[in-house]
This record gives sequence, C-alpha cells and structure tokens, in this order.
Amino acid sequence: MFRELTTEEIEVRVWATIVLVLAGILLISVVCILMAVMFVDQNMDKIAPIDEQFLGIMKDIMLWCIGAVGGIVGRKGAYSAINAVKCKENKE
Repeated sequence: MFRELTTEEIEVRVWATIVLVLAGILLISVVCILMAVMFVDQNMDKIAPIDEQFLGIMKDIMLWCIGAVGGIVGRKGAYSAINAVKCKENKE
C-alpha cells in the first residue's frame, strides 16, 4: 500500500515541514502586529513602553524566522546543486 521512502525523500519532507511552520509563524506575527497597530488607539506623540517592548519582541521573532527559513532553503538549494553537478559529471 505505502512504498518505503528514501532518506532523501524523508529529508525533503522534514525540511518542507520546518519551512512551512516557520513561514506560518512569520505570517501570524505580521498579521498580529498589523492588527495591533491598525485597531488599537495610539498616542501620536509617543508609543507606549509596553507596546514598544511588544514590537521589539515581535521584530526579533520575525528576524529569527526569516533567517532560519533563508538558511534552510539556502542549505537545501546548495545541497541539490552540488548533487546535480555530481550526477552530471558521473554521466559524462
């Protein structure tokens, strides 16, 4: 019924799951910040200290997610490129 997955197929599925989860966290963070900024009355002169701390934490989370997604995708892309070059050399 189910075929056995190769190591590479399992790795691709794990990386895809990680990238999707991190992208989801990033998307939810952006939506939360936009909702907080758009629908909460703010003093136009200065942002409240607690809001400033909240935005700082959310910024750090989003930067971490962007860096992690970029690193994962870049690593997998580099690994695939190296394998493609090796396969091409072996065929020649």
